Amino acid sequence: MAGAPTTNFWESAIAVERTRLLAHPVYQALRGPEEVVVFLQHHVWAVWDFMSLLKALQTGLTCVRVPWVPAPHPFSARLINEIVLGEETDEDGEGGHASHFELYLKAMAEAGADVGPIERCVDRVSRGMPWTEALEAGEREIPPAARGFVAHHLRLAESGSLAEVAGAFTLAREGVIPDMFNRLLLELGESMPDRFGRFGYYLRRHIELDGDEHGPAATRLLDCVTGGNPAAENEAIEAARVSLRLRANLYDAVFTSIRAG
Repeated sequence: MAGAPTTNFWESAIAVERTRLLAHPVYQALRGPEEVVVFLQHHVWAVWDFMSLLKALQTGLTCVRVPWVPAPHPFSARLINEIVLGEETDEDGEGGHASHFELYLKAMAEAGADVGPIERCVDRVSRGMPWTEALEAGEREIPPAARGFVAHHLRLAESGSLAEVAGAFTLAREGVIPDMFNRLLLELGESMPDRFGRFGYYLRRHIELDGDEHGPAATRLLDCVTGGNPAAENEAIEAARVSLRLRANLYDAVFTSIRAG
């Protein structure tokens, strides 16, 4: 797209927040099984709300109604549909298929982490309870930083502009997840017990998809959505910055919980 920003433009705009996140002390704090379990129980909430951002983009960039009409930007529509395919029905490593959220829950269960709070919350939503009430009902068992993180992104998915959703999704998720998960694998090393095998598979699968395929293409999607409009670009950048700060706050909570012991 002529006149569209370059990748360096987007990366430089969020450099401060991105650097802080990738240098967070939480990675080095994951020195043993119990510390990893604490991380899993906080981070699962970010795995859940990711899908709502993705579905908001699918709604905005493809046609998901009847009667069908062509999507205005075929490249963006195809990319989002490809990401949905991978995130909602990926290979599960056992010859079947599952969403990445479901893979994460299996990894948590295998590791001995408590899946009760997230499963109860998702069950309440699946039975028709508004997500605000579902989070409130689980107030005592959902980490406060995780609750704030999820609430922000679900509101964004529901009522944010397309540029804001795309900014948070591409710059604060697809563009940074491979580096975050590489840091996790580096810190976990080869010494983790077998009970973390599914978690390792989950991390490697995300690195493979987001780093090699989805991440680089997502920048072009952001270019299409903003269309060189400075106001839209600013919306996308600010949404990404807020999302990255909230992720850092979530990791602060994990680190504090680990230190408290």
